[in-house]
Amino acid sequence: MKKSLLPFVLLACVNAMVVATVSAEEREWIPYKKFVESFYLDKFYAADPHLRDHLRLLVKLEPQDKTIKPGDIVLTVVHAGSRDRMPIDAEGVMDVEPNGAWLKDEAMIYTNLPKGSKVHIDALFASRTPDTLELPYAELMTSVPQWNALLKEKAGMLRFMLPTFNAIDLHFAKPAGQTLRVMDRNGTKIYTADAKGEIKLKLDNALMQVNPHVILSERPGMMEVDEI
Repeated sequence: MKKSLLPFVLLACVNAMVVATVSAEEREWIPYKKFVESFYLDKFYAADPHLRDHLRLLVKLEPQDKTIKPGDIVLTVVHAGSRDRMPIDAEGVMDVEPNGAWLKDEAMIYTNLPKGSKVHIDALFASRTPDTLELPYAELMTSVPQWNALLKEKAGMLRFMLPTFNAIDLHFAKPAGQTLRVMDRNGTKIYTADAKGEIKLKLDNALMQVNPHVILSERPGMMEVDEI
């Protein structure tokens, strides 16, 4: 029997608040196993890879203290006499695939956050970013039905509480009027990034069938599925 992703789904729908109890000097923060299980990263990666080959489950850290930049947060996993820094980008986004050895070693995560700092932690329903600037429409949008199918299968009786995604949200590193062109038989439709550097593209089932060509002016830094 496949393991349910229901707890992960429910947690991802809300913001979790974690209170850091460390000082600027590196201190213990949270057991690695607890971090992994809190966002059900283990359950997500245990799902059939074919059901999630276009999906990414990301974790985003956002300090409540605006003087602390997300990218300045340092999380270090201490395990079996070794130390490994967890990658965090400038926006505080983490792509964490559970490490089985660290889970067995009862590894501990240390942080450089000041004592008493509060950090919002969000789970992001993300999509694999295209490797090319030109691709079929169905390839660009496939994470939407794939997330919906995965949630429907894993949510059981409570799936009515979950979102139904119908769009993708492309995030570009810097707002610069980036464009996305959908070239179908009726012509070319152009979508332009907003002031935040985002393009939200709603899924069109008819276009999924004809599968037109899509051209991006720039590779997005991240893609999420959305409900608009």
